[in-house]
Parts: sequence; C-alpha cells; structure tokens
Amino acid sequence: MEHGRLQSQLLDKHRGFIVLSNARILLALTFLLILLSGCTPKKGPDGSDLRKYVIIAVEGDVDSFNPLFAQEVTAGEINDLFFPGLMDARFDTSKGELAYYPMLATSWEFNNNNRDIVFHLRTDAQWADGNPVTARDVQLSYELYGDTAVASIRQSSVERLRKREDGDLDVHGAVEAFNDSTVIFHFEDSYPGQLFDVGLPILPVHIFEKLQRRGLREDPINRNPMSCGSFILKSWKPMQEIVLESNQRSKVPYPAKLSQLIFRVIPDYRSRLAQLRSGEVDIVEDIRLEDAVELETSSPHIQLHTLGERFYDAINWNNIDQEKYRTSGGKTIRPHPLFGSSTVRRALTLAINRREIVQSYLKSYGREAIGPISPLFRWAYNDTLQPLPYDPVLAKHLLAEEGWRDSNGDGVLDKNGRKFEFALKITAGNQLRSTIASIVQHQLSALKISMKIEQVERSVFWPDLMEKKYDAFIAGFYVPLQMQLDELWGSDLNRSPFNLVSFRNKRVDEILRGAKRVAKETDHASAWKEFQEILYREQPCTFLYWMNSLVGINKRVRGTTIGVLGLTHHAWEWYVDETDIKGKRK
Repeated sequence: MEHGRLQSQLLDKHRGFIVLSNARILLALTFLLILLSGCTPKKGPDGSDLRKYVIIAVEGDVDSFNPLFAQEVTAGEINDLFFPGLMDARFDTSKGELAYYPMLATSWEFNNNNRDIVFHLRTDAQWADGNPVTARDVQLSYELYGDTAVASIRQSSVERLRKREDGDLDVHGAVEAFNDSTVIFHFEDSYPGQLFDVGLPILPVHIFEKLQRRGLREDPINRNPMSCGSFILKSWKPMQEIVLESNQRSKVPYPAKLSQLIFRVIPDYRSRLAQLRSGEVDIVEDIRLEDAVELETSSPHIQLHTLGERFYDAINWNNIDQEKYRTSGGKTIRPHPLFGSSTVRRALTLAINRREIVQSYLKSYGREAIGPISPLFRWAYNDTLQPLPYDPVLAKHLLAEEGWRDSNGDGVLDKNGRKFEFALKITAGNQLRSTIASIVQHQLSALKISMKIEQVERSVFWPDLMEKKYDAFIAGFYVPLQMQLDELWGSDLNRSPFNLVSFRNKRVDEILRGAKRVAKETDHASAWKEFQEILYREQPCTFLYWMNSLVGINKRVRGTTIGVLGLTHHAWEWYVDETDIKGKRK
C-alpha cells in the first residue's frame, strides 16, 4: 500500500542518523500521523478495505434465503448468488430469447429423441463447508421442488418429468444421479422449456436430506443458507442489512471480486436517493424520472442503467370470491361479488386513465401494457392490440348493464343490496403506487364506486396475497424469460401459485399446455398472441404499464451487467475502481 511505502521511507531517513530535538520529534511524529491517516483507506466493520464493498439500497427485506420458497425479487437475486443452477442464462435482446452456458454443468447433450438430457458436472465445485457438489445435490433439489409436502412455489417446473406407470410423478427416478458427476433428466416428452426447467437453483443434499419436508418453510435453514456460489451470507439483521461475503471456496464460477456485497434496507425512497448522492450507498433501483434528470446534472459520480421492459404493474381484481375459497379450503370457487364479471373489470379499466399515469410519471421510461407478455419478446408480443382508452362514459354504461346503480341515492353504486365498495391494498413506502392509488380512487369515485386505500407492510403483503386475502391490490411482476406462464395464469390454483387474481379460462389452459408441445418456442407465437387477445377481452386485471426501471449506480462500481436479467446478474464480476471513491461509508 502507498502509506506503507511512505512509512518505510521516513524510517529509513531516521536510520540515516537525522537527529531531532524532542520538540521537533513531536512535531515530526504529529505530521507523520496526519500524513499516514490521509493515505489509509477507509475500513469496514471487520477491518477490511471498504473500497472493495458495494452497498445496494433496497426498499424491503428478503422473505427467505431458500429458492424453494423465496418470492421477493431481492431474495431471488441473492439466492441465485448462493445456489447456482446447472447453467448460466443470458438474454439475446435482438431475438427475445434465452441462451444457455455452463455453470455447475460443464456440458450437456440431448438423448432419446430429446426426452433425456445428460449433464456432466464440474468435479471441483464444493459447498462453503467443504463438501463436494455432486449429482445427488441436483437429484435431491428436484425432489424437494416436486414434493407436495414441501409445497415449493416452483413445483410446476417438475411436472413434465417422467412419471411412474401409475401416472404419478417420480422425481427421484426422473432425475437420475448416474454417478457423482453425471445427472440425467428424463422427461415425458421434449418441449422448448426443458433447459429452463432444469435451471433451478441447486441445494445441498447433506443439509436438506436431514430435514423434515413438511414444515420446511419454517425451518431455520431458510435463514442460514449453505452456499456454493460466489458469495456466502456473512450476516443478516432483519429490516436493516444483509451482508454477503466473497466465498473463497467457490468454483462456480469463482470467488466474488468484491470482499462484500451489502443490501441495506432503507424503506423511504428519499433516504435511498440521498444516500446514493452522498456515496453512502452505491446502487439504488427504481429511480424516478424527475430525479434521474437531476442526477445527471448534479451528481456526475452517478450513472444510470435501465433494466428493460421486464416488469409490469397492474391493479389486480380478485376474479373469485376469495373469502369462500379460503374458508372452504379451496373447494368452493365462485365469481367475486364485485369483480367476477369481465364486463365490470373492463369498465374499471376504461375508468382509469393509464395513459396519463405513464405520461406524467414514467414518460419515456414506460409504456401502457395490454397484457403480461413483454415487448421484449418480439416474436410473441401482440402489437395489433391497442390499450383500452380512457372512457368513463362507456364505463358507466357497462356498469349499468351489469345492474350496478345508485338505487338509494347515497352516492355509491349498489346491486342486490351490496354496495360497490372495497379496499385497494398497496405496499407501504412505494410512492408511485401510492400516487396511482390516489388517482384510481378519484377516477372511480366519479363512477360512484367507493374505494379506500390501505397500505400494508411488505413483510405481510406478499404472504397475504398468496393466501388470497385481498379483494383488490396493486402488485408488479417480473415476467420469466422463458415463455412459460403456467404459474401465473393456469386455472388450477393449487399448481399456479402466482395466479393471484384467480383467473380461470379453458382456452388459456390449452395455450399454456400447447407451449410445451412445440419443437421450438417461436413455433407457438400465434397462440401466444391469441392468449393476449383473451386477456385483453377478459381483463382479469387492469394492466397499467411496462416499466423500464432506472438504476442509479456509483461509477466506482465496475464490471456490472445490469439489464434484463436483473440487478445483481453476474455480481461476482463486479469490482471497485479504487481511484474513484465518492462519499463516506457508514
């Protein structure tokens, strides 16, 4: 280090018999201490060089350090750094398709008319405790994903694996650990999403084979992950900070170049932005447009990146009576008393000025959405559909057609003795959604619909959604990069955990099944366009916009590939330019 060389030079002069008086010695030592303190790099809490830290400010905490159960985006990105899959995925934006490269597997080949995939694993990969990564880890991971007792949210990814003669899924037999470094996946048939389905994060068999599967969601292991990736979990202070540390044992692909990657929970957007400006944090997602313009002029140490149109927000109307569904244990499915009619849902969409929302708050970084297939997927996106217009007059007419009238003159529509009133749930601390909720509240009140806004903490919001506790809510979704939407839109609500609006349509189910029967993903393009037409007609939710999210990042952070594949994609490649230090660390 520079200060070490300086200290050596000064001591050499002392050894050269430079004689100083006591006062001059004191003065010289004082000067030396000042000089050395100016050359000493800032230290982290563990004494390491803070110039090798990167701090990401996030809105909320993770829900689980286990890919079997993690639902939050940040949790998913962190888990990908702990638990690599067999392959590394990259997205070809020119084609709108995924491409795959080696990760835990060094190579693979298709056999048996493409119904089997043989993966050859790295022989040097090991978990952070020194245990080797083997084919048994892969096999057990897929057993856990497929076990109904575990109830993983990714259970649908194993459904196409080979079944037993009685027709039941036998994941243990379908994922064959041929030897320590060879694993074979046996499928019922070939389909375009096979590589996507075998790309799930891999868990350590020597940890999970000892655990009870029923109740695994509550096991302490979900807070203490065993990694084989480029990072390990150093510490976690709930609702404060998640600290990842470079995993020096990692061979998948190698130890992270950063000493630490820190996720600091800062619920308030203005606080996140202020700390980005000051250099206290390095990365902030979802920068608002007005702040982006200001950052470009006032904060030259910040650069802006976009994540691409992979994320949409929607006002979600529960299509079924979720109270009856829950209390019956999922046996009673009947239309929601307010939102069960597609005509009513269409009226609600017509009553909300989505174009104004985009133009006022997203501008060139967003566009109105007509459905859940991103324009990124050029081959599947239905560009013949135009967003429904803002037409409150037609909305009133459609509601009247459905029997909704203000029969008693109290200013609220009613039908069969039920008022058209409900609560719209939003996550606390999300200013954009709060603003949108206020706009929606005002515009629906013009139709004599009574809506109140309720903010819910993130830690409660998503579990409540999964249990179908809300009538209506604003929520956003990152769409998968493989065109498999069963979990989001399949009618079997037990197998489609993210079908949060409980939309059910037989033709949609046929399209979802058909997507797995074609030889190439693009062969199903016309069916996907029909899928968008059905959702456009049925309006299971009011699709608001595709957001090209802005990320602010300190220029000291180098080697990032922030884009369609997420914020921390290939974070093991990140490093810090030590000549470009901005701000203080706290």
